Amino acid sequence: MVTMTATVLQAWGSQVLVRDNSNNQEVLVRTNYSTGNLEAGDQVRIVYNGVMTASIPPQINAQSICVVTMY
Repeated sequence: MVTMTATVLQAWGSQVLVRDNSNNQEVLVRTNYSTGNLEAGDQVRIVYNGVMTASIPPQINAQSICVVTMY
């Protein structure tokens, strides 16, 4: 499994558009769960299997997405 820390740009249904904090790349994240609790600007930790499509934006399938509390 691979972990990505990212900033939420937009969330709808079971998808989230994020900006990867490590390289500023936008990534479309698909999940089996509702993303209704996520808002633009939230910092999230995404766990996925390491597979990313070559599309624009790249896409991943998340195992989990959780909000990271920043202090």
